Amino acid sequence: MNGNDVVTEFKSFIQKVRLIIQPLFLSFPSVIFWYASYTFGFHSNSKADEPIVNAILPFIGGVHVFLASFLLYREGSDIRELKKILRRPHTEETRRDFMDIAEDMIPIPVKYILLSTGTMIQAWTIFLYYQNYYVGFFSVYSISYIITLIWEVIMDLDDPVHGAWVVKGIPKEWEQSFKIKKRWSDQIFDKVFGTTAAGRI
Repeated sequence: MNGNDVVTEFKSFIQKVRLIIQPLFLSFPSVIFWYASYTFGFHSNSKADEPIVNAILPFIGGVHVFLASFLLYREGSDIRELKKILRRPHTEETRRDFMDIAEDMIPIPVKYILLSTGTMIQAWTIFLYYQNYYVGFFSVYSISYIITLIWEVIMDLDDPVHGAWVVKGIPKEWEQSFKIKKRWSDQIFDKVFGTTAAGRI
């Protein structure tokens, strides 16, 4: 295997588009909830929102940013290490080293924390008081998009074999021993778009 063949890139063009478009669609429910809140008056007022804006959101947002930054750094380090391993001679020891890192997924409790903080930020944002309709709409939609995009990128990097951003140059015989389960979104995409989405590893 030529070391130059070991790269990280989008599996296919459609996967690149997916990483951008999917969070846009996943953000729609937040906007729908906000629209209902805005229309029927299910929100407080600017004075009552001060503790939320000045204390609650900064605290939860800080936790979310810290955890997301840590996970992005962790996944980036793992991918760099996987590329180094693939450039070594392909022995059984090399395969085991690769599998140890590739199959070391983010623990579910950590995912739960990231999901909870992101959901809380979105919920508080939805029920804030917005004097202007368009300010509220774009605030909720943009925050929802960024939170969803961060989640999608972290979960995608956690699986270096499937999904949008992958490590290419993995020996075919190694792929048969993978014990990495595809995310439901990857399974749906592969079924809908077939080899176009799956690409070649």
